[in-house]
Amino acid sequence: MVKKIRNSLSAKVFFWIAGLLVLCSLLIYGIVMIILPKSYSTVVSTQFVDEMERFVETLAETNYEDAPEVIEQFCQNNQALVMLTDGSENIPYGSVPEGSIEEGKTLTYTATTTFKDRTGEYPLTVTSFSPTGQELTSLFLKIFPIILLLIFLISFVGAILCSKIMVKPVLEISRISKRMADLDMTWDCKVNRTDELGVLANSLNTMAKRLDTTMKELESANEQLRKDMEHITELSHQRRDFFAAASHELKTPVTILKGQIESMILGIGKYKDTGKVLPETLKEVENMERLVKEILTISKIEMDGLAGKAEPVSLSDMLTKVTETLLPLAQERQITVHSQLAETVTVSGNASLLEKAVHNILSNAIRHSPEGAEVFIHLTPSVLTVTNTGTSIPEEDLPVLFTPFYRVEKSRNKATGGSGLGLYITKTILDYHKINCNIANTENAVKFTAFLQ
Repeated sequence: MVKKIRNSLSAKVFFWIAGLLVLCSLLIYGIVMIILPKSYSTVVSTQFVDEMERFVETLAETNYEDAPEVIEQFCQNNQALVMLTDGSENIPYGSVPEGSIEEGKTLTYTATTTFKDRTGEYPLTVTSFSPTGQELTSLFLKIFPIILLLIFLISFVGAILCSKIMVKPVLEISRISKRMADLDMTWDCKVNRTDELGVLANSLNTMAKRLDTTMKELESANEQLRKDMEHITELSHQRRDFFAAASHELKTPVTILKGQIESMILGIGKYKDTGKVLPETLKEVENMERLVKEILTISKIEMDGLAGKAEPVSLSDMLTKVTETLLPLAQERQITVHSQLAETVTVSGNASLLEKAVHNILSNAIRHSPEGAEVFIHLTPSVLTVTNTGTSIPEEDLPVLFTPFYRVEKSRNKATGGSGLGLYITKTILDYHKINCNIANTENAVKFTAFLQ
């Protein structure tokens, strides 16, 4: 019980207020019980003296024969006995209830009076009986249990009302603070006051809104950071795999070159005729040179990105230019190129990188189409599609087409395919320009799609 009271602000406020009210009420009652009887006796004595003076004045204006009636009326009004001395005769007037002399306080007033129709002075003694201060004290003590009950009742009711009025906003703020401790900001402290508690509640509401906004921003930043870290991890893995594959790709031409040169130096077999072997060696060097350039291109793109060279680039003009450049290759393979280009399609980016990506897309479509096939280039403000007919890609190869050094043609013969870096370079360039792309099979065709918006 004591522990509950210690842990409850409402209970502590209730007991404090109730105790103070009871104590104050008892002190006031005690002070009144002590002071009032004394004050009452003084007031009664003063009133009695004033009343006697008025009584003597009244007798002075009354005839002697009418005096008994006036005296009797005075005795009844003041519970007094009057003794009038007429010569040697004492004439008593008035009466008091039995027991009054024992229970009350006796006040005696002695004076001389005159009458209107007589000239002499007559001695007059008045004895009055009134309640004493002790009687008032006894009365206070008799009604004390009732007064005490009323004091407790009023004090407890007042304490309950005060504790509810005072503690209710504090309890509301305490409840809110617990929710804040659990990082729950979905609340509103409804304390409609203009005092310090109201200011505190408004401050809590303002702080909660700001904290909620900040927490949401932090959550968003953390989520973005998590995605960035995942992307960085993925790039790290890709870079590791890329250099492992690059090492493997370079190892083969270097080995071939080394063997051919050693054989020419030693004059072994056909390598004696260097005039025939050197063109093959040069071709292998050119293949290796092209591979190294592509690797360097990828490295440069990853290191520099757009390198601050972003500028408006017209895709319509670029596609027209690249198509004209590759037209001899298409004619050589008897492939017809159809272009349907919207005018003034512009993107922001690096012109040279975007031209390389477009060149890779169109050259792949021409190189990997059978003779007599058709290539369709379609450009709108939102999408670029390049479709080459007469071919398809195995479904298992579609998800990994943009992997470095990956080739659908498994023999990895340079005569039937490139290095496997073209699509990887293309996707890297488009990613830097925030352009998504994919490759899918359609009916007897392969379709490359780049989403410009």
